[in-house]
Amino acid sequence: MPLPLDSEREIAARLVVLTLIADGELASREVEALERHHIAELLGVPGDVLVSAVAAHCQGLLARDGSPLRVLDLEQTERLLDSVRDPALRIITCRAMLVLSKADGRITLPEQTLLRHALTRWGLTLEDVS
Repeated sequence: MPLPLDSEREIAARLVVLTLIADGELASREVEALERHHIAELLGVPGDVLVSAVAAHCQGLLARDGSPLRVLDLEQTERLLDSVRDPALRIITCRAMLVLSKADGRITLPEQTLLRHALTRWGLTLEDVS
């Protein structure tokens, strides 16, 4: 039986997942970047946690009963951001978000919005995470 994960690390994984699907599509280059850059290891979570988080998030989006589909919900994102208190984990999470946003060759507006929101909420700059 696997050991329980640190909830902050699980939440950081969820934020990375939000980055993967912020623009409404999961590009193969983004998935490849997860492995190439060892994002799960950097976050301190098993790789299957990220895969499960992607599946759970997509299921949650599909399960909305008649309500408009919003891939990026900033209220929910703020709650997640506020739950990650470890400064080092915040930097790692933003680095992962930046790498994944750039992986398909373009940073879309929803990805920019999510990354900017994380940086602002956590008091970080691009220089801090580059």
